Amino acid sequence: MEGAPFKRNWSYLPELVLHWISEKVKSIADFIRYRTVCSAWRSASLPMPRHLPPQLPWLMIGHKLNADQDDDGKRLFYDLWKDKMHMLDLPEIVDKGCSGTHRGWILFVAREGREVFLLNPLTRARIPLPPFTFPVRHLGEEWHAPLHHTPHRFSPHLHFRGIKMIFSSDLTNPDCLITVFLHGLVFCYRVGDLCWTMVKNPLKNDVADATFYNGKFYLLYHEGSEEDIVIIDSDNPNEKIPCRFGFKLGNIRYLLEGQSGVYLVAVKYLMEEGLEDKYELYQFQEQSLKLKHITDTSNTTIFNTNNFRFLAICSNDWDCLGGGSMYIVMLIPVYEGNDVVGHRYSIWSKKLEDGELEQRRDLDEAPLQLIGPDETVMWFQPSLV
Repeated sequence: MEGAPFKRNWSYLPELVLHWISEKVKSIADFIRYRTVCSAWRSASLPMPRHLPPQLPWLMIGHKLNADQDDDGKRLFYDLWKDKMHMLDLPEIVDKGCSGTHRGWILFVAREGREVFLLNPLTRARIPLPPFTFPVRHLGEEWHAPLHHTPHRFSPHLHFRGIKMIFSSDLTNPDCLITVFLHGLVFCYRVGDLCWTMVKNPLKNDVADATFYNGKFYLLYHEGSEEDIVIIDSDNPNEKIPCRFGFKLGNIRYLLEGQSGVYLVAVKYLMEEGLEDKYELYQFQEQSLKLKHITDTSNTTIFNTNNFRFLAICSNDWDCLGGGSMYIVMLIPVYEGNDVVGHRYSIWSKKLEDGELEQRRDLDEAPLQLIGPDETVMWFQPSLV
């Protein structure tokens, strides 16, 4: 009909053009929406794309209207880049505790550790892990040794929240080693193993934090311990390298894994009135076994909730981030009159240099955030791989 408006059918764009468009999408949320437009758009894009940059983290929040409501498997994720809340329906995690995150995967543990698995909440891929009720071996023990001869077992009374988790590589690599730090103990697991393997603490002092990088376990100790760090080779566990730094690092210290090595965050409590806590960032030098103080942190943003849940991001990749800062999450009570009826979360940034606080976002989408104070909240870096 003459004069009728022309309507373009976007599903008939050439596949090469569609593929080119998909590779221009940088947000993982936008990429998922792109693949749901139609079958042609979905077939022109890769389900596990490699072009997406490391994403800004999402904050995972338990979805619970009140203390009497049963877990429905729904979880809220606050998307920092889009400043938007996503709700994901994950029925497989009903009554499972969220214990740790790493590279797009979340570690879920059933009550008393009877079921343990990794879940990618975006792809719904799931990887079962040995239950924490199984006995464990020690690193360096012969694999043909009978499992029941191993004396160590996880305590059934352990609280399995707040587990630090590190992967040695992508989980697609069959040699990927999964390391967890739990209540001062270090355990690892490789796909195909029958049970968890315990990395024995070589000192009498308690381990403050731990990580894994480039084939080695790094065990960090509290101030005043016999050593500051002990390095253990995963292939030769009898080879242990003790390190002392020769100066006080701070009241609390944590380890961070970066693309270029192992980093240490030292927190110094400043007692003078009006001063906030001070944060210092160091990089561990593997050759000299020394710490290098990073004085320019303008390119670094650290995300922290608690219990070693740390994540470092290169600030230069994101216009919305202010460098030299740490993002923290505060639990704010919600009142009706004088009664506390729930809690909501608030995101703040703290300058590493002087500890100055600035509120970034109040997650006040009530009543969805009226949750109990024992609910797990942690940063999660979304990924489709």
